[in-house]
Amino acid sequence: MLLVSAVLASAAGFNLIGSRLTSTAAATARGTVSMKSADGLARRSFITTAFAASAWTSLAPMASAASNGKVVIFGGSGYVGAYAAQMLVTQGYEVVSVSRKSAAEQADKVKEILGVGLSGVDYQSADALSSDLSGLLTGASAVISCVGIAPGGTNQRDGNGKVNTRIADAVKAAGIDKFVYIGVASELSGGPIKFIFGDYVKGKAEAVASVKKDFGASALIIQPGIIAGAPPGELRPPGPPGMTPVPVAAVAKAAVAGALGKTSGTIDGNDAIAAAAGAM
Repeated sequence: MLLVSAVLASAAGFNLIGSRLTSTAAATARGTVSMKSADGLARRSFITTAFAASAWTSLAPMASAASNGKVVIFGGSGYVGAYAAQMLVTQGYEVVSVSRKSAAEQADKVKEILGVGLSGVDYQSADALSSDLSGLLTGASAVISCVGIAPGGTNQRDGNGKVNTRIADAVKAAGIDKFVYIGVASELSGGPIKFIFGDYVKGKAEAVASVKKDFGASALIIQPGIIAGAPPGELRPPGPPGMTPVPVAAVAKAAVAGALGKTSGTIDGNDAIAAAAGAM
């Protein structure tokens, strides 16, 4: 009973995410990572968002005047998405953030998460479950999907599975070959959570299957367990005993590496993500 309560508490409040990567440093953890370049990028713990901000600031290069390319982030005003957008903008990339929120609501949310406003982001309002996504993807070289419904939310299966299947299919149809998906660690999805939040786990699995079908080994699937801290205004309980939260900056850094074509494969679990981020 205590175990179930702990799992319910942790699963209901945490971002459970995913992707893949291959690095020597991460070889002892789940997942594999293919690293094409080790230059430039950074990584989350339970010590609040201040840690994540400082972790990235220390590694951020100066932004360039001209755009280095366009990256679309579905869920760009969310916790991981906001940090990924900041890293990309800092490196001179044009970023389009897609969310069901209005542009103003997205900008306000990002400012709450990062502590500062983020210029250089084009905030677009669209429902990835029903909207035509082709126009949003025009000219993009890469896409990151942080979209998903948290455990216990409404429409968990389609809100994690079908929506990401639509996104992946649209990205493939647009001829974009760099795709990053944030899923959930197998350590969590294979545990008691699959009996408590079955639709959540099934939806995440469907999303991974769709990404692999459309992009094969060229995609990056990042699969975190617990991400440290939380967006302002959200309270999250501690995770299962023995699981160390991963810094949000680490997850975002890995996602950016995948979007820039530096990594591909699957990074499964917090230890693997932290190791991979440290090796970038």
